[in-house]
Amino acid sequence: MRIAIIATYTHPTRLRIKEPSIMQSSVPELIAGLCPEHAEVEIFNEKEADIPLDRHWDLVFFSYLHSYYEHTKVLSTLFRQRGMTTVAGGRHAGYFPDDAALYFDAVITGEPESNVPALVADFEKGKLQPRYNNPSLGAAAIRPYRYELINFTHNKVRLPGIEASRGCPFACNFCVLTGNERYRFRPIPDVIDEIQTRMRWNPNYLGLMDDAFIFLDNNLGGSPKYLRALCEALIPLKKTWGCALTFNVLKDESLVKLMAKAGCRYVYTGLESLNPDSLKAMNKGQNKLSEVDAVIRRVFSSGILLSFGLIVGSDGDTNDYLHRLPEYLADLKYFSVTFLGIVCPYPETPFFRELQAENRLLPGTTSRDYDGYTLCHRPKQLHASEVVEHFLRLCRTLGSLPNIARHYASKLMMSDMPRYKQTILFSGPEIVSIRNPVKNTARRYIAGLDALEDWDVQQMAALGLKPQLVT
Repeated sequence: MRIAIIATYTHPTRLRIKEPSIMQSSVPELIAGLCPEHAEVEIFNEKEADIPLDRHWDLVFFSYLHSYYEHTKVLSTLFRQRGMTTVAGGRHAGYFPDDAALYFDAVITGEPESNVPALVADFEKGKLQPRYNNPSLGAAAIRPYRYELINFTHNKVRLPGIEASRGCPFACNFCVLTGNERYRFRPIPDVIDEIQTRMRWNPNYLGLMDDAFIFLDNNLGGSPKYLRALCEALIPLKKTWGCALTFNVLKDESLVKLMAKAGCRYVYTGLESLNPDSLKAMNKGQNKLSEVDAVIRRVFSSGILLSFGLIVGSDGDTNDYLHRLPEYLADLKYFSVTFLGIVCPYPETPFFRELQAENRLLPGTTSRDYDGYTLCHRPKQLHASEVVEHFLRLCRTLGSLPNIARHYASKLMMSDMPRYKQTILFSGPEIVSIRNPVKNTARRYIAGLDALEDWDVQQMAALGLKPQLVT
């Protein structure tokens, strides 16, 4: 039996652009680890390389985000026409299973560990079911990834990833996890064994990325007690790693130092905004801006690169705040913002339900618009065009080469911990990538006003497919 596992991708510019980066979707490796040993499995990440459309597989798993749905259902329809069986999974499929069922032979709406093996077994018996929603088996059921299937030649800066936990204990109103996924974590011996015995390392750059990996968890610090124990277990491994966690964890100085001792050299945290009113509107009370400067200095001096994500278009945002945002960042002597987006009301979130009740979702919004770079609603204090103007200006400002130079100059010498300076140097391209979403000057960045990708439009017309309206 031949199985393909495909993570699809469409670029924020809506142009046909690949975007190799350190962190990539590891869902293909996860699902591959759940397939039977006798299956011939191939994995594909469309963010790194095109999908070969002339190949044939018996069973094709698709993992995708909301904004990739139209493209994914085109691929699925083409494959089904050639006799292949296709399966949809991911948050969109879980929230819109009836729509997905129109374009895929089966839809997985539950966690992969309990559903992928059951689906494959049914397929081999000729008894495939249209829907799979077996209950979760718990975090202890997470299986080791198939790291040996990763092709590092497609993405020379990619690092292997691993899960230690799933979910998040907080309830930010714009987050897809809120109300949909509780926080839980794997047994630490399982995590350590996977790193020691299963993980494969990036061989590029003359060994500079040997023994380096990332945790794929939404919030590795969801339980500070667990994180402490995990760090203690990681110390003897002498590996270098990065993670994402919430800002409040970084206020614990002893925990930050323990993370650095355990090999942590990179942390991404979604600060989201420097505007207290915007944070309040997001229900993101764990972020206290009065502590930002002290935390930033502490983390960098401990030997950890701290990277932030910021979003614009929240209900608390004003023209004055967004105009002055670069000044606020300069006051903090902080320049390593590696993600800048437009607040997105994903359909499974409390934020979406709030906007829907207030009739503030923009008409004509399709699933393609829920990409984190397109305004899908009417903010309370800004016109849609103002949000876009601020977004474009900030992308160019924060992702500029002078900004990279200031980042290097201010952060490179803050610590002498092993691999700290190397991590700082590698962060430059991540900051430059902030400019990537604005490369298409024809883009409007307002829901309902931007066309889909040309290839998808042509294929959908030929196949008789329509975009999914989500308002």
